[in-house]
Amino acid sequence: MNQDQIEAESDPSQRASTAGLTTKVVKGSMWTVAGQIAPLICTFASTYFVVRILAAEGMGVLAALVLIPNYFTFADLGMSLASTKFASEAYAEGDTAREGRIVRTAALIAMLTAMPVAAAFILFSVPILTHFNVPENYLADASTALKIGSVTFLLNFLCSIVNTPQLSRLRMDLNTFINASTRIAGIVAAPIVLYLGFGIVGVATALFVANLACLIGHLAISGRLLGGKLFEFSIDRAMLRPLLNYGFAYIAAATAGVFLINGEKGILTNSTSTTTLAFYTASFTLASMLTMFSGSVVQSLLPAFAQLQTEEKSDHLGSLYSTGVRLNLFWIVPTIAFLFVVAKPFFTIYYKSDPRFGIESPVPFYILLGGVAFNIVAYLPYSSIMAAGRVNALAKLFWIEVVPYLVMTVFLTRSFGIIGAAMSWSIRAVIDSVIQFIMASRIANVRFDVRDFGVRAFGAMLIFMPTAVLCVLRPEDLLWTLPLFLVSLAVYSVFAWRVLLSELEREWLMNRAKAMFPAKTRS
Repeated sequence: MNQDQIEAESDPSQRASTAGLTTKVVKGSMWTVAGQIAPLICTFASTYFVVRILAAEGMGVLAALVLIPNYFTFADLGMSLASTKFASEAYAEGDTAREGRIVRTAALIAMLTAMPVAAAFILFSVPILTHFNVPENYLADASTALKIGSVTFLLNFLCSIVNTPQLSRLRMDLNTFINASTRIAGIVAAPIVLYLGFGIVGVATALFVANLACLIGHLAISGRLLGGKLFEFSIDRAMLRPLLNYGFAYIAAATAGVFLINGEKGILTNSTSTTTLAFYTASFTLASMLTMFSGSVVQSLLPAFAQLQTEEKSDHLGSLYSTGVRLNLFWIVPTIAFLFVVAKPFFTIYYKSDPRFGIESPVPFYILLGGVAFNIVAYLPYSSIMAAGRVNALAKLFWIEVVPYLVMTVFLTRSFGIIGAAMSWSIRAVIDSVIQFIMASRIANVRFDVRDFGVRAFGAMLIFMPTAVLCVLRPEDLLWTLPLFLVSLAVYSVFAWRVLLSELEREWLMNRAKAMFPAKTRS
């Protein structure tokens, strides 16, 4: 952390500059991805020891304690996103006092809506845990752990709101450092407290301490960035209605999203079996991991787009939007081609205890990749619509999609089983992405040449088409598919550099490469 840089950004006389915004978005996204990957690796390592200490029964109880609060992740009424959107606009205007009031107002709303849920966890901990079939010998400790977890539940919401000044300034390095370091500390502490004999209550306490440290870290950094204006006692009464409207619309959109993202899984289980669901889940989990980067981009794009919501900055907004779309295409096409190559060997080796995964999972995985590709690119129009404050438009779109999607899923799943479920999800994702691009052009006034982009995208996909076809026909033959992929990748690299990227984007990438790998000066 650079102390001088933090102090410079806390100067209320400095209006936010949009210079180098693309670089900030990309850097911020990379920091966010890193902040997700590092704890993920620690989780895999920690889980190994936790399972050995708790065994299957105790691990199931711990999993239930983590799962229960996850059902209420929208209890903050979407105030984390609302705070980012409106506070970023205030920062763009150079009004840090108003920015601080917005953060405090959003935090107040989140606590008022989330505290009843936390109170229910405390008052009804035993019935809740009984519903989840927690064994009698674990019930007392699990009840105490859930009560501690209810406070951690509130701390999580506060952390996601208090970090707003960091997001407004696209200081994802600071945000990621605080989030990832405290999260890793909690993950590492779990097997240690179990080994020392403190049980699941000790794990819950360790996670509470980690989240408390996270909140303290965000308060310290965000307070400095706002020049102390975060710690005043006033709220912005004028922002109550906009924040609530934004929050309610987000909840409506997120609720519909649950059906759109997971609806086919329930229908597939009903039409076939839980075993088929296991094969499909393996495909879906691997395919959806591609969205990790684009999901992280939203955290940077939302404040960036929010800062450009003025007429004089519309050109900059359009430029950032179109650049984001092309850069997404730049990495998506070769990545999907590579996954085509390794899918069959991966499912065969990773699930070697059950060879059926290597037979049943690859084909739905191939189909899902098409929908995921469109879904990733759609994060750009999604973020622009969110930044424009039209979450209600997304909520309407998602709810309109629910019934046709579920009907289509029932028909395709009953007709084609696991392949039909994958087809349904991908078809919906493609249609949804196209509609969001149309909505963004009308709502957020962001446009780019669709025909030109479509031709370039088709050309990019055509380069890898022989690799994809060979993978489907001979999925296990890496001696043919891998060399063909490498040749296609070489051709694609030239095509992407000369055709897919604009001159300004090529110059931008070269400057970034020079900054990362500076030439050594000769003595």
